[in-house]
Amino acid sequence: MPRLGLPVAFLVACIFASQAHSIVRRDDLPEAPFLELGLAYPALAHLNLSTSRGEGDGEGCLIAPKWILTAAHVGVEIEPGHLVTVGGREYPVESVIIHPEWDDGPHDLALVLLARPVEGVSPATLYRASDEVDTVVALVGYGDFGTGLTGPRDNDGRVRGATNRIDVASEAWLKFAFDSPGDERTTPLEGVSGPGDSGGPAFLLGVDTQILIGVSSGQSTRATGGKPGRYGVIEYYVRVSRYVEWIDETIGSP
Repeated sequence: MPRLGLPVAFLVACIFASQAHSIVRRDDLPEAPFLELGLAYPALAHLNLSTSRGEGDGEGCLIAPKWILTAAHVGVEIEPGHLVTVGGREYPVESVIIHPEWDDGPHDLALVLLARPVEGVSPATLYRASDEVDTVVALVGYGDFGTGLTGPRDNDGRVRGATNRIDVASEAWLKFAFDSPGDERTTPLEGVSGPGDSGGPAFLLGVDTQILIGVSSGQSTRATGGKPGRYGVIEYYVRVSRYVEWIDETIGSP
């Protein structure tokens, strides 16, 4: 849910990836498996953008030794020299490239170029297929956490993970709901992003490598009366497969 601001085109509550990428989870399970899942994706990048409460905000994903992919509405808050954290180490930012078609709505992507390569962390691979519907993904991040009954309520700086099932893949978006326990589409570790999670990654679940399939952009709270992180909210993640050509051209991948 963004702390930095929300794409007004959607009238949704933004999710600033860690401006603390954190997770709001189903309420009927203990917290331990969500904490364990959060540690399984070291390509997660914490962008350390400041908030009024003092904790760092903003998330991204390492996709090449010197490149982080995040949301455009997060990228506009980053300046050269800013320090981001990957694998427990800090790296200075050299520059930020915002998607040329972004205007506070679709195409909510930015590429962050680091001044030096990240050490000891393997970059994630970009998802390039077009069969995302019904795929189960893992969402990870630091920041505000809670359950589908309470919504986001606290921040302890610990990384968490959750899973969800993609319901819709439109031209620009991957969309999925926060289903309550017992719903036929509920995943075993069901959850959604929390405040500060915009720009955070959604990884393909059940594979041996880190495959980036979506980037956190916003959350619709229309079904919950404006309350974020409750059962029934709809997540909007940028569809990475739609933008691989722009990413490849920008970072110089084959």
